[in-house]
Formats: sequence, C-alpha cells, structure tokens
Amino acid sequence: MASAQNVVHIVQLNGGRLIGKTRLQKSAYFLEAFGIGFGFNFEYHHYGPYSEELAQLADDARALGFLNEEWYTSQDGTKYAAFFDTGKSKDDEEPVDQKRRKVLRLLGGYSAVELELAATAHFLMGKGYSDRAWTETRERKALKISADRLARAKKLLDTLDAAQ
Repeated sequence: MASAQNVVHIVQLNGGRLIGKTRLQKSAYFLEAFGIGFGFNFEYHHYGPYSEELAQLADDARALGFLNEEWYTSQDGTKYAAFFDTGKSKDDEEPVDQKRRKVLRLLGGYSAVELELAATAHFLMGKGYSDRAWTETRERKALKISADRLARAKKLLDTLDAAQ
C-alpha cells in the first residue's frame, strides 16, 4: 500500500524538487507502468491517468512537513504547484531506485503536456485501444495537441520502452 513517504521519495529521487501536479501524477504513473512504482492505482481523468490516492498522499506529505508546496504563476497566467523535499523524511536507498531515477531523468526532458499526452496514449493502449490509442489521444486532447508535442510524446514512449 502506498504512503505519503512514497510521494516524498519520488520528489527526492527527482533531485528534491518536482514542478507541477501533472508532472507528479505522470511521473508516478510511468513508474507504475514500468513495474518500479510504489503501488499507486490510476484511473482515466481529464488530464490522463490520475491517482486520487497519490493526490491525497501528496497533501498528507505536505501536512506532515515532509514536502513544501509552493504556488507560482506562468507567463500565460496559469497557476502551478512546485513540490520540494523538506529533508525531514529520509528513505533508505532501495536497489530499484537507480531505475526510478533513470525514468525520472528521462521524463525531466519533456514538458508536462508532453508527459500528459504520452501517459494518456500509454494508458489507453493498456485499456484495449492498442493501435487506436494515439488517434484517441488526439481526440481527447485536441486543445493540447500540436505536431511537435505529439512527436515528442511518441519519442518519450519509445525512449522509455527502449530503456526498460
């Protein structure tokens, strides 16, 4: 069963900071998808795979003082959260952490929207859409799709598959 400490561990493995709730959700999703996660369950949500449990445990980690959450405003006026490890909670290194760090480093090279597109397509592939997953993602994410974002999302999935 996942815990608030697992959320903190994701942030710690990401260098002690993680920018955006979407990035937190999709990072945890990909860790689960590649069998190196913490046991979070994901369902489809407007922003792609989403774990209510993860969202609640992130709030718990903040309330316990293990994470700081700061809010910022982007140039276009969108508000977003940034998570920072407070150093009050330390986990022992696990053998799988090297693999987790590798995945998180790969994800760090992509925007939150690209993560959302890749995670959505990956999730849909696992739900029986197989060869229609990208078409379905295009329809569900029409306002976020561009040729460049779609190409980068596909590249991300290819890179993650090759890294496993």
